[in-house]
Amino acid sequence: MHSSHREQYIITPCRSRSRLVQSLEALGIQIPLHGKQKQASLQQRVEHRQLAAVLRHQENLERIVQKALEKSDQVLSINQPHQDWLEHFLELAERTSHPRMQELWARVLIIESKAPGSFSFRTLQLLASLTPYEATLLRRAKNITSFEKRTARHKIIIGFQQKPRFTRAFSKKITGQANIAKCGLNYPDVLTLVELGILHSELIETGILQARHAVQMQLAGQRIAITPLEKELVLTYFRYTPTGEELCRLIKSTQHERYWEELGQALTPKFLLQQETY
Repeated sequence: MHSSHREQYIITPCRSRSRLVQSLEALGIQIPLHGKQKQASLQQRVEHRQLAAVLRHQENLERIVQKALEKSDQVLSINQPHQDWLEHFLELAERTSHPRMQELWARVLIIESKAPGSFSFRTLQLLASLTPYEATLLRRAKNITSFEKRTARHKIIIGFQQKPRFTRAFSKKITGQANIAKCGLNYPDVLTLVELGILHSELIETGILQARHAVQMQLAGQRIAITPLEKELVLTYFRYTPTGEELCRLIKSTQHERYWEELGQALTPKFLLQQETY
């Protein structure tokens, strides 16, 4: 009785082969099998696969467009995307069958219709190559990403450095850094985003910040202010590439209290951190 229960979870080579065949047949591949009567000709199998692909692509596009139309009521101004852009969009989006990725394509269409020129062909190419897991990494990164309206840039703030003054030029820099691995984005994840061309590979420094002058930013629906309390302080951060900046527009970030705590621990006591929900 006990052994029969265990056998339910055993995947035999025969079952694995059957699953592979089923997956291929779903894509229009007809497998010629020995002993099977009245096999379709090679030309017929080609035509069958091409038709299956066209039908599948059409279904994908219709789902994406439907998702976009469901959101269009929330947009006050709709413009017509450029014809060349729209053709490129359709060619790339039609191969996306994953529901979450279709959601991103729908947002692309809505945002581009609202503001033509929002997404370059290069960004569309990158989006088409993203796996659902890589899109998840982008979502994790966006949840700890701040937006500075003054520069219109997205930044993942990591920590700070305090530059040595002229009078102590040979002293060590004072630094602090948040552990973003505790916030769901570890070093290999960052490398993946770098390899995809979403993040720049090196940490960037702001210019030297004016003491007691707050840096105003937005973080997951909140206004935040980071105020340096001493002189010669700079913030360090990961910067998005131009393509990464465009992709950031697609992802809605959610509040990440752990990141805010980590950032506070990294910047205190050199900075004062404040946040305000709006």
